[in-house]
Amino acid sequence: MKLTAASIRPFLRAFSIAPEHRVDMIDSTLKPEVVLSESSRKACIEKFKSIRVPKASNVAEAAVLVPLCLYKGELGFLYMLRSMRVTSNPGQVSFPGGMRDETDVDLRETALRETWEELKIPKEKVDVWTAGNLIGKGNVNVMPVLAYVGEVVPEKLEINHDEVEEAFVVSLQKLCDPELIHFTSFRHPVMTLPCYLGGKHRVWGFTGAITHMALECLVPQVYKYKFFSVRPIITNDSSETESNYFDYNATHSKI
Repeated sequence: MKLTAASIRPFLRAFSIAPEHRVDMIDSTLKPEVVLSESSRKACIEKFKSIRVPKASNVAEAAVLVPLCLYKGELGFLYMLRSMRVTSNPGQVSFPGGMRDETDVDLRETALRETWEELKIPKEKVDVWTAGNLIGKGNVNVMPVLAYVGEVVPEKLEINHDEVEEAFVVSLQKLCDPELIHFTSFRHPVMTLPCYLGGKHRVWGFTGAITHMALECLVPQVYKYKFFSVRPIITNDSSETESNYFDYNATHSKI
């Protein structure tokens, strides 16, 4: 029997999964009771704390909160669009956060304080899961703090309009959809970082990198996106650079 496209099509249909069934499978894995379960939380924390990234020496420190939240029955991450009035990265998407203040006990407190100042989410509502290791970003080291902030309606948040234009949520399902993930290449330094297009605004750059790290730790059974990058590494003892070609993953991350 000669195989043709027409002859094998019934077999392909028999063994393929309909699109609506694929969505249902992903939905069941991303349900709040699964992602927020004790076993899932524990595994996520261990992975998040294990991420090792380059950091600078003798520079200022900052922190960002990576707020996992519940919105319209789905889990997602809460982002904010920075005001055009701010001097740092105006009009760009970011997580709540900022520079460490002298009165902050540690960088976790920095993340919680900045979240309150920018989005008026009280620290009592924030369930901090863990803090990651410092990440070098130019002339500052940034600590990502992963937390669950419960149910959020971004349109009703009392945002600080001097710093924030608006807040929005991107669901985990959209963040994990490979059709909605692109990448952005940078020249200074040379690197490639993921770009997420499933929300109201594009999530990219440093915030996209942290989103990638968090997704790898939080829902590794669904989030399968991998990318390669070239990054010049500057040693602490000299100005010489070394280019490393690597597979970005949760245990060997460079951004």
